[in-house]
Amino acid sequence: MHTCRYFDRAGAHIIGVIEKTLRFTIQRVLIPKALEEWVNQTGSIKDFPGAQNTEENLLHYSCDILIPCAVEKVITSDNVNDIKAKIIVEGANCTMTPLAYEMLLKRNVLVIPDILVNSGSVCSSYFEWLKNMKHVSFGRLTFKI
Repeated sequence: MHTCRYFDRAGAHIIGVIEKTLRFTIQRVLIPKALEEWVNQTGSIKDFPGAQNTEENLLHYSCDILIPCAVEKVITSDNVNDIKAKIIVEGANCTMTPLAYEMLLKRNVLVIPDILVNSGSVCSSYFEWLKNMKHVSFGRLTFKI
């Protein structure tokens, strides 16, 4: 949801959303806040108003930017040739296999790796862990001695 909001603010047109086993496409402009409210009310993207449920693999849709999130190894050597995106942003750890990565590079697809995309959360997790190990209260940056 957060990624949708940021891309929407930057003027991107979101053409599809995948949630575990459900997926939908949207012909009009997706309003991320409306989708987030729908998910909070219903617990799923299922039957989101204005969306068309599909059985198609949205990873294979023609788009400028593909952002696979939350699932490892969704792009493999078996499906990499069906990927039509010009840019892939790894929104989860290890969204593609090493062989798929090499194949995308040979096709001049820009891949922004997970270590760069998720670096903020990794740094945040490290500082949280460090503070917990040193018994530092939430919101404080100094250690107890």
